[in-house]
Amino acid sequence: MSDQVCPHTASGENASGLSGCESLAAQFRALGHPARLAILRRLAGEKEACCGEIVSALPLAQSTVSQHLQVLKDAGFLTCDTRGRNCHYVLNWDQISKTQEASDAFWKLLNSEHDHGVLGAVNELAANE
Repeated sequence: MSDQVCPHTASGENASGLSGCESLAAQFRALGHPARLAILRRLAGEKEACCGEIVSALPLAQSTVSQHLQVLKDAGFLTCDTRGRNCHYVLNWDQISKTQEASDAFWKLLNSEHDHGVLGAVNELAANE
């Protein structure tokens, strides 16, 4: 994840500003389904779980759960410890922490820009009185 969260320039958002948002947007996309959030919650309470154990905890077909596990794995939220024919999924807490930090930085930046815009408007109104 980039240290800069969606860089913004004085002239407004530009192409490089969009690319700065791609990493965080990809993480949000991976988290953007209730089944994936449920999988993460399930794994948070376990050291590890194989696909069958996760399937038994959700009202979804095995193939659907496997697809969601792959999305989470591709995004870096899960690692897979292969034992024979079984994959035991484990949360990647480092990636979860990085995503949380980037998300927190994004919301802080958004609030800061909002506050700056509101203060600018208030100051402009006061100057016009």
